[in-house]
Amino acid sequence: DAENPRYSSQFPLKLSLTSQSLSPQVVKNYFAGVNEKDKEKIAACFADNNVISDVMGTKKGALVEADGKFMADRVGDFLAAHPDAKVMFREGAEPRCTRGTNWVWCHWYEEGSWSGESLGIKPDGSPLDVQGHTRFYVGDEGKIEKVVVFRTFSAWELAAAGRKDVF
Repeated sequence: DAENPRYSSQFPLKLSLTSQSLSPQVVKNYFAGVNEKDKEKIAACFADNNVISDVMGTKKGALVEADGKFMADRVGDFLAAHPDAKVMFREGAEPRCTRGTNWVWCHWYEEGSWSGESLGIKPDGSPLDVQGHTRFYVGDEGKIEKVVVFRTFSAWELAAAGRKDVF
């Protein structure tokens, strides 16, 4: 189905040995920025124009354009709600290139709690227990250009979805 952003016709495969060898590290740097709560580090991982498809999100996988600042701000909102959040990778599913391309795949999970206020939504103390798998396309400049994510949501994200439709 060419209209569905989950299929590679929307995101053509491209082989680049230079980018392919560095791509997993770019994605690891992004997740390190999340764990370090470092918005500048997060923003630095993304190209100026990104295409994001959050398949399970409020826009049901529609392609959304964003830049590094938007991504860092979005993650910052999440981290304000979950200040003790930590991202980890499932065993054997840490960032790695797939099919000999610049696409990096990983299966991650987050733990922590909804203990902070964000976007005017007060915390309820619920545990943070979310996971997903994400494909990141890292371009030849060593920046993330495309993201396709399948994931579950925290209670804060579900509460925020009605107030701020991010993805």
